[in-house]
Parts: sequence; structure tokens; C-alpha cells
Amino acid sequence: MKLCPVCKRELKDHLLYCPFDGQALVSKTQQDKLIGAVLDDKYRLEEKIGEGGMGKVYRATHIHMDSTVAIKVLHPHLSSDQTALERFRREARAAAYIRHPNAIAVTDFGVTKDTGLAYLVMEFLEGVELRDKIEKEKQLDYEESFLIVQQTCSALQVAHTKGIIHRDLKPDNIWLISSEDGIYRVKVLDFGIAKLKATAEMSQLTQQGMIIGTPYYMSPEQCRGEELDARSDIYSLGVILYEMMTGQVPFQASTPVGVVLKHANEPPKPLRELRGDIPEQVEQVILRALNKKREDRQESAMHLAQEFESALYAAGIELKLLGTQTPQSPFSLTHPFESFKTHSISDTSASRPEASTPSAPSQSVPGDSRATPPQQDMLNLYQPPSLIDSIIGNRQAQKKLLLIAAAAVFVVVLIVGIIWLTGGSETPIDNGNAAARGNTNSTPDKPPLPPSGMVTIPAGKFIMGNNSADVEFEKPERQETVKAFYIDQYEVTNEQYLKFVQATNHKPPGTWPDGKFPPGEDKYPVGGVSWFDAQAYAKWAEKRLPTEVEWEYAARGTDKRLYPWGNSFSPRNANSLETRKNNPMPIGSYSSGKSPFEVYDMAGNVAEWTASDAVAYPNSNARPDAGRKVIRGGSFALPQARARVTARIFAPPSTTEKFIGFRCARDLP
Repeated sequence: MKLCPVCKRELKDHLLYCPFDGQALVSKTQQDKLIGAVLDDKYRLEEKIGEGGMGKVYRATHIHMDSTVAIKVLHPHLSSDQTALERFRREARAAAYIRHPNAIAVTDFGVTKDTGLAYLVMEFLEGVELRDKIEKEKQLDYEESFLIVQQTCSALQVAHTKGIIHRDLKPDNIWLISSEDGIYRVKVLDFGIAKLKATAEMSQLTQQGMIIGTPYYMSPEQCRGEELDARSDIYSLGVILYEMMTGQVPFQASTPVGVVLKHANEPPKPLRELRGDIPEQVEQVILRALNKKREDRQESAMHLAQEFESALYAAGIELKLLGTQTPQSPFSLTHPFESFKTHSISDTSASRPEASTPSAPSQSVPGDSRATPPQQDMLNLYQPPSLIDSIIGNRQAQKKLLLIAAAAVFVVVLIVGIIWLTGGSETPIDNGNAAARGNTNSTPDKPPLPPSGMVTIPAGKFIMGNNSADVEFEKPERQETVKAFYIDQYEVTNEQYLKFVQATNHKPPGTWPDGKFPPGEDKYPVGGVSWFDAQAYAKWAEKRLPTEVEWEYAARGTDKRLYPWGNSFSPRNANSLETRKNNPMPIGSYSSGKSPFEVYDMAGNVAEWTASDAVAYPNSNARPDAGRKVIRGGSFALPQARARVTARIFAPPSTTEKFIGFRCARDLP
């Protein structure tokens, strides 16, 4: 008999792999002859620490560097299989391509000359599999589950953006590393059967109709052998979330085929039947990820993380955030975007691509002692919810509020009834004024409903500018009066801009390869557009660009806040340089960062063109260059200081950069 090292099932000798989890079977008396072997005169294998369907994993020592690494060695019987060898090589390439703090780092790949063994070298992790934690604790608490899901989604989002689908996501491939602050750091492992969507020759390795994966965590389309996209990983992560919450997977059967059939045909049992204290909002997010139709699931991994976070907050569950450190800004004195220090971009239309790409931020794990020390202006990453948010998220308080509201309504109705019965409406109190009594109770007409995708910004006054800023361009503060107007609730997306390009034959952004945006990025904000491009789109859409005054008012409201959500910066609320994503995120990914008028992404993600010329504020000592336009809102490539609602960037209208997009406005009728 053979034994599965993962599920511990005893299976017949003729089987090579466990049909339930895909792990290679071993004999109870089997001895590992590779222990002590040295691969390519560099790596000495010390101890076997794991085994999977593709190979065994060893703790090893780099004998020249005296450092510990993990090495996966392809099973010898697969080394002569060119398809398996290429899939193994692809694992190394995929992991190296991702380069994310929450994805395991692969540092080397090779095939030994003497024995023909294929191997890849990875960072050595000291921690536990998520599988072990679930088996020990059965049901994980909400905060730990959120931290695990948040980091896993972050790694998957980067992989999906680069065209990589994991295809075998399960608790065994999620590694938890303990840290001094008691918060787990996640590493996603084993992209061994990941599919590089953009590589044509790879399609032969995972042909349509070929089922690869672990039955308990396979999506319905994967069970049917269909072509997969990123939403298959979202389903698998939904299964993992289900298991973390309830202690069991949603579908079980006596055979792998039975599990596959249930994935394809049966709805999962509601989570609250297995764990009664699960909030309804949390259950809905997980069940949405487990939809049979991929189009009914969350659009991206980060959307899933964001919905899960919002559901926990709505249920009154407070969450910690990862990390207390900020990477140093890449905008050094020699950086091509040095001019951002003075809020100005030089005209880059002559030469662009290499010089216009910000250097990659540090890849150190948040909280790692090797990370860059905190900067002077670093603020606490956790911003507690407001009193109103706390009341709304507390069911006891909700009941009290309802009782108070009901009592207030009763009192008002009683007073009105008494006045009516006593004829009060015909004998008004004389306050000494002899003014004519017209319709004094009339209210002004409400503005019409905004067009689809826009919100109404009411007329009002606010203080514009920031006297505490470290640059003159934001000074001095002054009061501005704004007429009511409409503004796009979200930044203009790739999908929307493509319709404009197709309808007008307008030139597509230079950031779109072959004139089309990358697959799966339809809800990402469009970037790489000039001010002239943004103007042309707005005219086509029967809108306009917002003025600088309108933009700041829509972003900050009337209370002089420095960010759309308040006065303290938090990477939970915005995609700025501190999030280390180095790319835009789907619109609306940061629901906690919306402005007082329910406008999203006005800090970070992509910077936004406005209609305004770059001029100094009245009584300012600043002297901006002529012929430039104002850009607002920071971006994923800029630090938190540029995400302030008062921050101004000036650029020639011909400028096109990946991190610059726009949103539109419109006058009220």
C-alpha cells in the first residue's frame, strides 16, 4: 500500500498520485536517496520538507553562500517527460515574473548534468501551511481570515494583471509566517500549473479539456475542462474562505468525481447553517465568490478582498492593518520625475518610455525588520471608524436609534395634531413683523437626478488650499463659492475609453499594447492620455473636465480635510506609492476612501486632468511655468503627500503617462 503525505489516505500500489489532492504517493518504507546529494556543486539537500504532484521539496544549503534555501526537485520519472519539464520550468518563470512580497521568490532553476534532475530554488520559509492552521483551529476568527485573504488577494491581483492564473489555489499553497507583531505574513506557493495567458506556446501544455487542480478547490469551469481566467482563482479562494469560516469545504463526496459533479451542479450549503455567528454580509461575499457562473463572481481578487473587508466593517468587526513602515520614495534627485518635488512635469513628449517608468518599490514584506525605516511624515496606518460608523455597525445601537427615531416621529405627529385641532394653522403667532404671509414653508426645487455614473455636487462654499503645505503652490487658503454640478463617481475606465476610440477613430493610449487594453482590465482607469485626449472624450460624452475648484470641492467637502476620508493618510483608503502595487487598481477598489459626496478614487490610483490652467493662487509667491494644465489626486506612482486633496501637479497638455487619467463633469440643467 501507498500513503498520501497530505490526506494520509492509504491507496493501492499501482497509483502514483492521490486522486483527492494530487499529491505524489509514497511507500511507508521508502528511503529518500537524494538526502545529502549536492546539485550542480552548489546546493546540498539536507531534509525533505514536502512533496507534491510535480516533485519533492527539500531544505538545502547553498554551500558557497552558507545560506538556507528550499529546493523543489522534479520527480525523476517526470524528468524525461518534456511536457512535465516545461511545466516545471514555467513554474520558475511564473514565480520570478510575479515578484510580489506575498508570492514566494524563486531564485534559480537548473537541470543537473550528471543525473538530469530538474530543480528550482526558492526562498526558505519558516512557518505553517494554512491547511495546518485550519485543521488545528477548525474555524478561524474574522480578523485573521481577513489578513490572510487580503495578502493572498494582493499576490493574486499582481499575478492576474501579468496574465498568470494560479489554477491550483488551496490551503496547502498558502504559507503563514509568524512575525514579532503577532500578525501572519502570507506567501502564496506553487505556481507549478499556473497558465501564462499571454504566451502562445504555453497553450499546448494546458490544452482545453485537460483538468488540472485539486477537486475540493476547483471552479465549475475547471471541472468541465474549460478555458480558465482569473475568476477561477476567485472561486478557489471562495472555497478557502468558506473553509476558514466553517472548518469544512463546501462540497464533499466519497470520490473525486463526486466532488467535481457537486462543484458543477450543486449550490453550497449556507455558511450560517454551519456557523451561526457568521454575519449575513460576510456570508453573501463568500457565496458570491462561489457562483457557478464566473461573470457573477467578484471581478478581481482585490474586489473580493475589498468586499470582504467592507462586510466585516458593516458587521461591526474592527480590523488591524499590516505594516507600520513606508518605503522610501523612488523620486530621488536623479529620478526622471524629480520635478514632482516642485509639482511640475517637464514636457516628456519627445522621449518617453524608459525614462517615464518609476523604479519598482521595495519588495520587502511589511513589518520585516529589513524594511526601510519609517519616514518623518509617516502616520498611523490604522484609522478607527468614526462614532457614526461605530453606531451603524453595532446592532444594539441600531435598535436604540430606531426606538429614538420612532419616538421622535410620534412626538412630531402629536404636536402637529394638537395645532391642527386647536386651529393653530389659522392663528399664527405675531412676532411683531408686518411682512406679508405668502407660502413661507415652500422649499426650493430639488436638483434633477444625476446622469448614470455621475453624482450631484451641491452648491456651497469651502476653503480651498492648504497653508500648512510644504510648497507654495497650495498657498494661501481662500474661500471659494461653487455652483451645483455633476461629476463622474469613478475615473473613466479602459472600457469606457475604448467605446470612444471605436466611435471616433481616436488614437488609443500608448499604454495599450496593439491598440487594446490588456484582458481583464476593463474596469481599470484609463491612463496614458493627454489633456487633449481627455478633452476630446469629454466632448464626445457630452460632458467636460472639472475645473480645479470643482475637483477640490468634490474631493474634500466643506470641513478642510486633507484627504477625501479625513486628515490622516491610510493606505487602506488609497492606491498610492505606499501600497507598493506600482499599477492602478479597478475603480472603486477603495470604498473606505470615498469623498464626502460619495466620489471614489480622488486620492491615488491615477492622477486626473482638470480643465484649469496652471496659475498661482491670489497673493501666492509661486510662479508656475506658462502653458501647463493642473493635475489633481496623486496616483499609484506618487507618495501620499501628492494624494492630498490640495496637492497640485502642473504638466504640459501633451503629456501622456501611465499614471495620468481623468474623470468628467457636467453642468446641471
